[in-house]
Amino acid sequence: MKYYVTFQQMGDHGRPVDHPSQSDFETDDKGFALIPSVGDYVQIIAIGNEDAPNYSGRVKSRLFRYFGHEGCGINIVVEDTPEDNWGLVIKE
Repeated sequence: MKYYVTFQQMGDHGRPVDHPSQSDFETDDKGFALIPSVGDYVQIIAIGNEDAPNYSGRVKSRLFRYFGHEGCGINIVVEDTPEDNWGLVIKE
């Protein structure tokens, strides 16, 4: 089975923004991929493409769409959480 993982940023109007992330990827059932769970913190950093979005926040939702036995699309929505202090979440 193929897995297609996409990230979306939660928009200001309560809906995810429709623009692809440089962190989107695909793998198969023989591959290995870590995907964040709801509540995990994520930073999406675009490298080498100034049109690609940069954003960070907490994973709000994960949607798994199965296409028969052929594939699974996993959509991960990340929302900005200004009340969460990144300085308390991670020390670089």
